[in-house]
Amino acid sequence: MGSYTEKSKTSTVNSTCVIMPVMQSRIDTIEDEFWTEHLPFFTTQFPAYYREPKQVHGRIHTSDERYFDGSHEILPLTQRRGQRTYVMMHPYVLEPKLTFTVGLYNKPKQYADQESPIGEVIGSNHEGLREAQVGNSQAWYYPADKTIVLWECFFDSRFHKHPFPTDTNMQKLWQSFEQWLIKQFPQASTLATPFNDPIAESIDEYQAFLKALGYSPIAEAAFGKRV
Repeated sequence: MGSYTEKSKTSTVNSTCVIMPVMQSRIDTIEDEFWTEHLPFFTTQFPAYYREPKQVHGRIHTSDERYFDGSHEILPLTQRRGQRTYVMMHPYVLEPKLTFTVGLYNKPKQYADQESPIGEVIGSNHEGLREAQVGNSQAWYYPADKTIVLWECFFDSRFHKHPFPTDTNMQKLWQSFEQWLIKQFPQASTLATPFNDPIAESIDEYQAFLKALGYSPIAEAAFGKRV
């Protein structure tokens, strides 16, 4: 996994207020050698979370690696050992990066039923944007078999709804990642994915979701389709 460091101003304190840490750049972007691409996907409304539609972006990491026992894959591979490409995609939205000004009390107020507050928020300021991760996706490409294994692709529980077959946001996210994978690996002829995911409320719900995306059973533990 990659790591990143946020650059922030040092908090300043005087007798009356504290300026909380803020980002100096206009957009707080996670940019290091780990993430190889940042892409816009689609704009949507998340039920009961954001008041306005948000554009969903994806930050993508790819790396080549070797595998040593293909028998553990969800569908049979022609080679027991070989080379594959790993793909990680984090969907994210841009959120305001806020600065809060806190006024400190010269003498903390005393309450009988709670801890004494040391101050209160007396102001806030919008200081650019930050990337807020809203889900996760992973895949592998096996060039010898011309097969993409899309291991998982989902929004976090705050951003998805059940049943999955009726959640158009989940479908759009999956299709966006799927289309990127097909474009990235044009020699691929098969897309495969596990037959179940614990984020669903039942196996039937998840398989109905996969069928809505054009997948059908291709192995004991896998659904798939031709590309």
